[in-house]
Amino acid sequence: MKSFLPINKFTFLKVLFFLAVPSMIFCQDVFLRLTDYAGGKINLVVDSLDIQGTPKFIRHVKSVDKIIKYDLDYSLYFALYSDTAVFTGDDAKSGVLLKMSAVEPNLTVVLQDFRSKEKIGEFIFPLSGNLRELAHEISDYIIEMLTGEKGITSTKIVFSYLKNGKKELALIDYDGYNFTPLTKNGNFNLFPCWGSDGKRILYSNYGGDRLLLNLFDLTTNDSRAIFSYQGLNFAPDYSPDGTKIALTMSKDGNSEIYLLDLEKKKLNRLTHNWAVDCSPVFSPNGREIAFVSDRSGMPQIYIMDIYGGNLRRLTFHGDYNTSPAWSPKGSMIAYVSRQSDYSQQICVTDPSDFEPIQLTYYGNNEEPSWSPDGLHIVFISNRTYRYEIWTMNWDGTRQRKLTRNLIAFAPDWSPYLE
Repeated sequence: MKSFLPINKFTFLKVLFFLAVPSMIFCQDVFLRLTDYAGGKINLVVDSLDIQGTPKFIRHVKSVDKIIKYDLDYSLYFALYSDTAVFTGDDAKSGVLLKMSAVEPNLTVVLQDFRSKEKIGEFIFPLSGNLRELAHEISDYIIEMLTGEKGITSTKIVFSYLKNGKKELALIDYDGYNFTPLTKNGNFNLFPCWGSDGKRILYSNYGGDRLLLNLFDLTTNDSRAIFSYQGLNFAPDYSPDGTKIALTMSKDGNSEIYLLDLEKKKLNRLTHNWAVDCSPVFSPNGREIAFVSDRSGMPQIYIMDIYGGNLRRLTFHGDYNTSPAWSPKGSMIAYVSRQSDYSQQICVTDPSDFEPIQLTYYGNNEEPSWSPDGLHIVFISNRTYRYEIWTMNWDGTRQRKLTRNLIAFAPDWSPYLE
C-alpha cells in the first residue's frame, strides 16, 4: 500500500518556488532536564462506583466513569490504583481516594486524603447533556483541585485531512473523539494554527495565483482572507498574548519571516537573506521566534528576537532539521530531524543548545505540536502506511493513534479552552 507523503513547511516552500515561482543518542544533561520536566505523580485510588437509577442512567454513569479514568491516567499527574491496599502495610503510600456515587439524576464526586481522611473536595454534577464533555469537565476539575494545574481534557486538535484529492480542516477532541469538519470548500487548506484565545484559527489556501492567509472564526463558523499579497502567505503563528502574528511571505521575491503587529496594524520584515526562511514559532514569553532556514546550505533551526536581532543557530546535529515547536514552558523545542536512513523523526532539545533526544523511531514522524500543559506532543506518523494523527508523552512514551480512516497532516494542539 502506498504511503501519502506530507509536505512540511520548508519542503512545501521549496516545491512551490521550484514549480510555481521560479523568478523569486541520548544526552544525559537533556535526559535529566526531561525527567524533571514532568515532576512526580500523585497516588490516586479510584473507588468502585455506587449507582442507583434506571438501566439507562447506570450505563451513562459507567460511560462517564470510564472516560474520567482515561483522562486522569493520560494526564501524567497520577498513579492510578483500584485497590486501597497500596495505602496499607509497611510500605504504605500517601495519596488521595476518589469516590464517585450516582443517584439519578446526579453524579457526586468526593476527593479525600487517604491518611487523614480529610475531605479535599466534593462536587455534584447533573448527569445530562453531552456525557463526554461532562466527563472531561469533571476530569479537569479533579486535576486542578489536586495539582493546581489546568487539565487538557477539554482541549482540541485542528488538522488538515485529505478529501477528494484536496485538503480540508477539521477538529478532534484531545483523545481523538468528536471529529468536526471546519472547511468544505474543495480547496487545499493548509497549516492551521490556533489563536491564543482558542476562538480563531489561521490557515492558508489558494486564491488565484497566490497562497492566502485566512482566519476561521469558531464562534461564527465564518472564514475570511486577511493576507492576500502576491506570492505566498503561510505558516503563521500567533504570539502568546494574541497581539502579533509571525508568518512566512514571499511578497518581496524571496521567502522571508514577517511580523504583523495587530494593534498597530504594522507589518515588519524580520529576515533579509537569500535563503529560504520559514516556519516561525513564538517562544512562550513572546520575545523570541524559532524558524527554519537553509542559509547554511541545508535546513536548520535558528532563533532570533521579535525584532530580527540576536540571531543564533540552534541545531547542529543532523543535516536536515525542520518544524520547530516550542514547549509551553519554554524549556524544550521539538523538531523534525532527518536520520541516516532518511527517515524523519521527532527530537527535542533545550533552547540553550544541549544535545537532542530522539523520541520516535518507527516510520516517518513529523509536524509536532505541544499540548498546552507541555506534557504531550501531537504529530503525524505513517507507521501504519498512511499519515495519521498520533500523540505521545513528552518523553516519547505511550505513543497512540487518534485518527482512523483519515490521511491527516499538520496538527496543532489548542490552548486551554473556556
